[in-house]
Amino acid sequence: MRIEDEIKNIIEKKDYDFWEFLKKAYENNIKLDIGHFILLNILIGINDLYNKLSEKFGEEEARKILERNKIFAKNSDFISGEFLKDYIDRKSRVAVHNRIKDLKTLGFKIESKSGPFGGYKIVGYPEWFKK
Repeated sequence: MRIEDEIKNIIEKKDYDFWEFLKKAYENNIKLDIGHFILLNILIGINDLYNKLSEKFGEEEARKILERNKIFAKNSDFISGEFLKDYIDRKSRVAVHNRIKDLKTLGFKIESKSGPFGGYKIVGYPEWFKK
């Protein structure tokens, strides 16, 4: 399993109900862009990848694998804001924060942790969203 290939597959996932997504965004006065979907793909996909790696290698080794690939923040199971900003092609982590805030407004439960060991982790989904 190559982590780079897994990430590419995660980012290119397109099996959402976009109309429902757009409707919820419109109801909440949120202007969506592709960055929202990429971030959501990564939050869901990396969580699934972490679980798969944990089954194969154990949680500690899975975390280290993702940390070595600069996906997880150091000594953490939170996805690094630096990693996320690179995938939405923005220069600032504020762009990540703003999109995460929008996703939370739409009902996604996303934990965030600030500082050098911080990042983001998805922990729940709105009822309208079919994972």
